[in-house]
Amino acid sequence: MELLKKRGVILYLFILITHCTFIYMDLSVWRFYSKLLLIPILLFLFLINYTGIKTGKRFLLPIIALLGAFMGDLLLAFDGAQFFLLGMIGFMITHICNSMYFYSLNKIHLKIATHAKWAMLVLSLVCSLIIFLIKENSGTFFLPIIVYMILIATMAILSSNLADSINYNHPAVHYFIPGAILFVLSDGLLAINKFNLQDPKMDIFVMLTYGLAQLYLVMGYYKTKY
Repeated sequence: MELLKKRGVILYLFILITHCTFIYMDLSVWRFYSKLLLIPILLFLFLINYTGIKTGKRFLLPIIALLGAFMGDLLLAFDGAQFFLLGMIGFMITHICNSMYFYSLNKIHLKIATHAKWAMLVLSLVCSLIIFLIKENSGTFFLPIIVYMILIATMAILSSNLADSINYNHPAVHYFIPGAILFVLSDGLLAINKFNLQDPKMDIFVMLTYGLAQLYLVMGYYKTKY
């Protein structure tokens, strides 16, 4: 167990790189299973490294967020509009839980929320650009995507708000904000590739940014001192 605490991140990165290799080699069966290993490893890392009270929302919300992501990973591995929509719902659960977690650490006070205000401005521009790029090709997914973008932007803004907190500035700057940025980048690439580019190799960048995003967030969960 102690070895996994020390080397678990290396194991996770090895699986992530292996998964990206399977994508590059177009090994669809292998990439299906390697993808489904990612979240369980992170969940296990969180459980063995978390030292806080294991009954409160700061323990339960990250677990639900990871379970939502696992549901999303599983459903998005299948073709079909219904699987894509259900996969989005899984990740919506993830973003809602992460948002609740960040808000529980530091509520937004507009007078001093400098980082949150800048994040809101940048994310408004980024999300507007993504929506503009995919609007013509997104069809019936257009409204669900707008809802999704609002949720992930809210999560990223709330993570940025932690930088204004004396207690949580360090985990915010080193883990939560990088994780949120990578998550937005990953989902932006996913949307543009699905509705515009449709390049199978782009999945490598989508998964690499997504995998690192989840790793940063999980490390933030168990390294944060309450």
